[in-house]
Amino acid sequence: MKLSPFRVRDEAAAGEMKNHPQNDDAFFLQAVLLSKVVTRVLDQRGDIVLSAPPHIEKVRIVEFRRRMRVWGLDKFKEKTYIATVNFYLSDKDLEQHKAVGALVVYIGEDYIETLLKKLGYPKIEDDDESLLEDACGTFTNIVAAKFKEGLTQLGFAELVMSHFSCFQNEALNGVEFDITQKEKYEIAFEIGGYKRIVVDLTLGKMPRVATVF
Repeated sequence: MKLSPFRVRDEAAAGEMKNHPQNDDAFFLQAVLLSKVVTRVLDQRGDIVLSAPPHIEKVRIVEFRRRMRVWGLDKFKEKTYIATVNFYLSDKDLEQHKAVGALVVYIGEDYIETLLKKLGYPKIEDDDESLLEDACGTFTNIVAAKFKEGLTQLGFAELVMSHFSCFQNEALNGVEFDITQKEKYEIAFEIGGYKRIVVDLTLGKMPRVATVF
């Protein structure tokens, strides 16, 4: 699944994005890329079409003991399944827990079984929470890998990914992130007229290895 860097760049500066004052910012470009990756994964793997364009909003990071707070109940008013993946600039940074960014996926309990069924996962009973968590983590891992691939297509350095971690409602100890970052992007995905998936993205300064014209 390849996304044209030209299309992502152009869409970041046009259409519904024109009202964002940060639309020339590299971080905003990365958020647009992530919104396209999630949309494409849903469409190609589950034949799921969004009922509205993804809503992209920059919000403040809540920090707790040098980690980013991850709290599901401010996304959905129900039990929320959460999966996280961290990004690093090198294997050494991964070993030292020196993250450059994090991707967090939130899926409400009311939709997770429907989503996983459409994505082709084997039937999971709603009382088997460990399997629901693992499936949510697998979905997040696919999104993170495609996002990482898209970043390299846009000329950014290739990142190292962590394994996914899964939670319900809250990651009690938060997640690693680049503590120089004070804001993150929150991207909401509407399916069938309801907000069903939310993805948070934080990324620090990313080196460029190529220029996309």
